[in-house]
Amino acid sequence: MPLNKKDLKGQRIDCNDFSMADFADYRGEDLFEAADYFWEYVADAVKKKYMIYIQPMMSGPRTELKVYDRNTRSVRKFLNFCSYNYLGYSFHPEVIQTVKETLDEFGTGAVSAPLLSGYSEPISRLEQELSRLKGMDSSVVFPTGYSTNVGILSGLLKPGDVAVLDILSHASIYDGVRLSGADIKVFAHNNPSHLERVLRKAGKKRVMVCVEGVYSMDGDLANLPEIIPLCQKYGAKLLVDEAHATLVFGENGGGVAEHFGAENEVDISIGTFSKSFGAIGGFASGEEKLMTYLRMFSRSYVFSCAMAPHTAAGILKVLEIFKKDPSERDRLWDNTRIMHKKLKQAGFDIGNTKSQVVPIMVGSDLRLREISMRIQQRGLYTGVVTYPAVSKNKTRLRLSVSSKHTTDQMDECVHILKQVFSEVKD
Repeated sequence: MPLNKKDLKGQRIDCNDFSMADFADYRGEDLFEAADYFWEYVADAVKKKYMIYIQPMMSGPRTELKVYDRNTRSVRKFLNFCSYNYLGYSFHPEVIQTVKETLDEFGTGAVSAPLLSGYSEPISRLEQELSRLKGMDSSVVFPTGYSTNVGILSGLLKPGDVAVLDILSHASIYDGVRLSGADIKVFAHNNPSHLERVLRKAGKKRVMVCVEGVYSMDGDLANLPEIIPLCQKYGAKLLVDEAHATLVFGENGGGVAEHFGAENEVDISIGTFSKSFGAIGGFASGEEKLMTYLRMFSRSYVFSCAMAPHTAAGILKVLEIFKKDPSERDRLWDNTRIMHKKLKQAGFDIGNTKSQVVPIMVGSDLRLREISMRIQQRGLYTGVVTYPAVSKNKTRLRLSVSSKHTTDQMDECVHILKQVFSEVKD
């Protein structure tokens, strides 16, 4: 049952008695009432040193970074297994030089929507290069990865349509479908038999199936070899979000669809620049007619300021470097295999990950809080994943492996994790 005022009024709120899910479902007469009680929950979490989110980064996302530690009120150095800077391109000297030069020519931002004066020449070139990378007709660049999924799905689907989502699909996919008014149906994660049952029930309605290439919280891959034939059998369109897979999977870095040799059987491919590209933004690729339509009807594209020209120029330089020398990806895969092996040998449950996204299953929210506090005290910074990113009893740490991590850094990460997990039992 959702919390309400009678459950909380007059009580001292102990953060150990609640989770964020309780406040997400809170029901009260006043619109801001949930925020009042959540404030008390957060205040108690800060007091107990469980509040590890929103601590200012005092340096960039290298394998070691400086963070203002709220608990010690000091700047501390941390071992960084939290950033999505998988290939280290955000610090590549050629990328930085290109960005600086573009700043001199174009200034700090687009300062206009893309349909007006915000569509800069670097963005135009970037869209052409992305289409080549994805092996598709056309691409559209969005300000963020989140706005890409929201804009594409809300611009395409209509009330009465059906979006069939892998239950572990990213929040931006769910939000885009909700905004469209289409019906949401889910299928069990990577389960083609369940997907077929859902598609069969959809009948003759217009259907879009949405999956992730690499699942952002589990690190496993979409079962495209079995999902694609089902979409074709039932006449459903297929969207694949390759956010964590672009430049990592596929011979040319196109993603998991290319990895399976199925890039020509995907209707819409979504990507982001905030992972392997070391920047910010998102893009969609597909048929030219479809991309032209979505460019005019995706509200998060039409009504947002365009990507800054220097950001687009930096991403173009990343693509140029990657094509010339993919050795960073080779190092990333070496480190990923090493990290998987070390964690398994140490007895950790890393799920079914097949990628540089490595979950370490924890269980209860309370145990996760204690573990996250202790690893940060020891100087390790990781993703700490709780509701609403995952269900309430499937909390986890999430490690992001980089091509720049050294063997010593990976050993130290595993050592800290072993210490802390041995101290904090189920």
